Order: sequence, then C-alpha cells, then structure tokens
Amino acid sequence: MHLDTLKLHGVLCVRRMSLTTKTQRHRGFLVSCALCITLIVSACSSAPPDSSAGRTFTLGITSGAQEFVDFVMDRHGLLDQAGLKADKVKSLSPANLHLMVAERKVDIGYGGFTTMATARSEGKDVIVIYGVFSPVNMVFVAKESPIKTLSDLKGKKLGVFGGPGSTTFGFLAVLARNWHGIDLFKEAELITAPAPALAELLGKGDIDAALLGTVESIQTFAKDRYRVLVDLSAEYKARQGGRAPAHVTIATNETFAKAHPDIVRDYLKAYKNALQYVHDHPEVWDEYAASIKMDDPAERALLREKMGPNLVERWDAEQIALQNDYLKLVHSIIGDSVLKVVPSDLVRNDYTP
Repeated sequence: MHLDTLKLHGVLCVRRMSLTTKTQRHRGFLVSCALCITLIVSACSSAPPDSSAGRTFTLGITSGAQEFVDFVMDRHGLLDQAGLKADKVKSLSPANLHLMVAERKVDIGYGGFTTMATARSEGKDVIVIYGVFSPVNMVFVAKESPIKTLSDLKGKKLGVFGGPGSTTFGFLAVLARNWHGIDLFKEAELITAPAPALAELLGKGDIDAALLGTVESIQTFAKDRYRVLVDLSAEYKARQGGRAPAHVTIATNETFAKAHPDIVRDYLKAYKNALQYVHDHPEVWDEYAASIKMDDPAERALLREKMGPNLVERWDAEQIALQNDYLKLVHSIIGDSVLKVVPSDLVRNDYTP
C-alpha cells in the first residue's frame, strides 16, 4: 500500500478509536447517572416518613389572656419543637370564636369554659382538654363610691365588657349570687360596651361599676384611678381553698381528637413547655408587654404579678373536680341564663401528656 495511503488509513483508525472511546465514555456516564438516580430513588423510598407530614391544624384564638400563651409558644418555636404547624384563625369576638370551636371550624381553640359546657349540653362534640387562665379580671368603682360589696350593686348600673352572655360575666354572677346574695342578671342594670369605653363611662358617673377585660383591668389598677370592688379569682380562691377554676380553656372536638390524638397531645405538650419557659425566662413578660404596647413599668410589673398566679399549670383530678363543681354552681345559680344542663363528659384528661 502506498505510504500516503497508509498514513491516511492510520489517521482514520486513530479517529475511529477516539470516537469509539468517547462513545464508550458517554455510555459509561449515562449508566453511572442511571445508577445514581436509582440509588437516590431507592434511598428516598426507604427513608422514614417526615414526622411533620399531616401535622398541620387550625387554631382558633382571640384577644385576651390566652393570647399570652400563644405568644410564648409562637415567639419561641415551641410548636415547631413539637413538630406542629398551626394555621391560626383569629377572631375579634370571643362569641364568634366559641361558635367556630363548637361548629368544628377550627380543630383546637381557646374557649370560655361555661360556653363550651353550653355547647356540649346542646349536643356538640366539644371537649375541654386543659385550662389556661382563671380570671385576671376586676370590677372597679369610683374611689368615693358608697358601693362596698357586690351586694351593693342592686339597682345600680354595671358595665360589662363582654356582655351578660360572656364567660367572665358568668363567673362574676356566680360570685355575686353564691356569696353576696345578689342576682346580677335581674337586680342590676347591665350596660355592655368595650372595656376602654366603660372606664370612661365610670369616670363620668354614667355607670356605677365596671367589669373590665384582662389588660384593661391591669392598666386601670396600675393607674389607681378607681377602686377595686372585687378581683374575681382572688375572691374565688379565698372562698374555695386557694384554687380557682379556669374560665379560659383549651377545647377541641371529639371527631378531631379521635382522628389526630397525637396532634392534640403534642399541642398540650407544647403548652406545658410554654409554662415552663415562662418560669425559666421571666423576661418573656416584658416581651409580651412590648408586643401589646404596654410601656408603663408599673403596668408591666402588674401584668406578671396578676397573670402569673392565674395560669392553670395542673390539669389533675383536683382541678378537674374544681371545674365540674364550678359548672354545678353555674347551673344551680344562673342556669336559666347560662347553663340549663351540666354535661357529665365535657372535661377530659385523656390527652394530657
């Protein structure tokens, strides 16, 4: 063969070998990729399921004392630690929130105790699974007022921030009827208005006394503008051996609790962790005060002083008995207005961690 022909043949052979090598490498790369994908898919299919999957629930909240606990849980990631995610539904009206809890519009919610009892007695599958706060509420009168006890409110104008159907007013009505001999529903003139408006009406003399909300009670007490006629929880504790029933509670419905017992139990675990966090980090009171724009140092100190002892930290047999005894008082004293039948299976400790 001619030398030039041999050279050309050699070049072609080299090129064929180069192409063959590249093809083999390309095929090898594809095989390697396929193998990697197979291994990844296999690893994913054999990995344990994500513990947070299916752990989202709807949480109903409203303004007031319960907002403090939710603040601590949210600000310090205690729900995340429990593997939960709450889709929050905030209502400006406690009555609307209570309806959402009773109608299963939220999975877990903060509900007034007597209102939850009423819903249960009317056939709703609402259950109360923990207490949050006993009342941090006070009734105020003018400093020069002749009113000295609740019994003196007979024939007087009493301002009520949540209206006569509210859980807090029900608590006051029990105190008044059981230990002061007055039926506030029938023997006082009830005026419903927002708490700040009631404070002004009291100052003008348009009402004789005012039951204020949690924050407003603390602020009014700190300003020393009016005289405290009664501190609801302090009065109850003095009469009943040192413990008071929770009037704000954590509620759910049996349908959700039976389908997702782990969520309910872990939410309560996060709640109890929040209480422990409050003990370990008292600065959280200032954090919360700042969040609600409470800047006065006296008010901040009073916030901790009044709210702290009224947190419900034990959901034991004694507390549950106290809750049920309170419902019996509500039924016997103001039953026609609030609770006609005492449900026997409202309060539960099945999910207490």
